[in-house]
Amino acid sequence: YLIGPDDIIKIILFGNSNKNYQLKVTREGEIFMPEIGPINVAGLTFQNLKEMVKTTIMSQMIGTKVSVTLGQLRNIDVFILGAANNPGMYTISALSNLTNAIFESGGIDTSGSLRNIKLKRNGQLITELDLYDLLINGDTSNDMRLMQGDVILIESIGKTAGIRGEVNRPYIYELKERETLEDLIRFAGSDFKK
Repeated sequence: YLIGPDDIIKIILFGNSNKNYQLKVTREGEIFMPEIGPINVAGLTFQNLKEMVKTTIMSQMIGTKVSVTLGQLRNIDVFILGAANNPGMYTISALSNLTNAIFESGGIDTSGSLRNIKLKRNGQLITELDLYDLLINGDTSNDMRLMQGDVILIESIGKTAGIRGEVNRPYIYELKERETLEDLIRFAGSDFKK
């Protein structure tokens, strides 16, 4: 998690000085620590923020220890476009990932692809999400955390094939270009034996 404007940083001092602060990150990316002054924190990871604040306080306030936690997190605006049930701009938590945003928008329309969801940031393709990886294999490696202004583009559904009979999950599945009957049977929850 990268620290940014409007995040709340909770700092508890104990030892020689016992105080409790809730500091809001300014638009300039700083927090103002009483008795110390401004500390630039924007763009730091939370772990780096903790280390920086601890080092700063322990060097300037001898005998004082510190605990740093995150309070209220900022919100970000993302665009969900294409074959979403309710396309548009959504304000979501800065800790949200692709699937959180898709659920927030009401899910994918029946004309939308579960296999071809694109995340774009500043006009550049960041990742492509295949929900079959998540739903069938439990793989969340492409379910990335979102940033302010990201665009999620849900493409139209590709070719489909139905399967029923002696399978665990009879259904209509979307197939990618190079996928075969073996892949269809695997999606349906059965092993393909030659």
